[in-house]
Amino acid sequence: MKRWILAAVAVALVAAGVALAALRPWEDDPAPRGARLPSPAYPGGHPIDAAQIASGRLPLERLPEEVGTALELHSAEIVKNAEAIEGKQARITGTCAPGSAIRVIAEDGSVSCQKLPRGVASVSALAGVPRLSSTVTAQGTVPGAVGRFQERGEDDFLVVPVALPDGAVVTSFTYVFFDADAAVDGVAYLYRSDDQPMAAVGTAGIADSVRRATSEEIHLRKVDTARYAYFVYFQVSAAAGANLLPISASVAYRLP
Repeated sequence: MKRWILAAVAVALVAAGVALAALRPWEDDPAPRGARLPSPAYPGGHPIDAAQIASGRLPLERLPEEVGTALELHSAEIVKNAEAIEGKQARITGTCAPGSAIRVIAEDGSVSCQKLPRGVASVSALAGVPRLSSTVTAQGTVPGAVGRFQERGEDDFLVVPVALPDGAVVTSFTYVFFDADAAVDGVAYLYRSDDQPMAAVGTAGIADSVRRATSEEIHLRKVDTARYAYFVYFQVSAAAGANLLPISASVAYRLP
């Protein structure tokens, strides 16, 4: 009888031991299997030891996932920025002379120019300066145009410089004017700075509207800006006053 009781007690103790082993927390499991739940004390992962980082003993797999993702994103952005900077066009620093245009822009901002086959340079009589200091002029306005006329003094000319491309060949000279005076006719000249006339266009008759006249009779056609400057003379008259109003002139040219 006693032996039977002892055997029953032993069986009960063994069963109790199995039950207690099943109730032990997972932290005590020497060889856990599968994914582990986060620690209640450190939900984001166990803190990184600064000493381990300094010594280089911290395994890469212990870096928090958020840190690894952020590093990957920043690395990708650095690569994108480097590629964008490498392909960026530098600021344009080159220029082209009058009568030419930009053909190619280099990576360093310099330019290659090409001459335009044809062009026109124009000037306004409103910017003209009288040859004589005693001449008094004023701005004049007519329907569709603005110019300058002479109020007092001896009949004079307004002088306006005109920029022409070196090497160009002048093909025509055009004068835009208002002339409503029956007694006085006007004229515009294209001159070179060595006092050589190149072209002239005069007015004839009267009209109450703006007119235009063109001449293709040109002398000394080849432009040489290394030696000469070029300008336009507009004739004005105190007797005609606002009835003789130079407005503008233009020089057409072609490039060889």
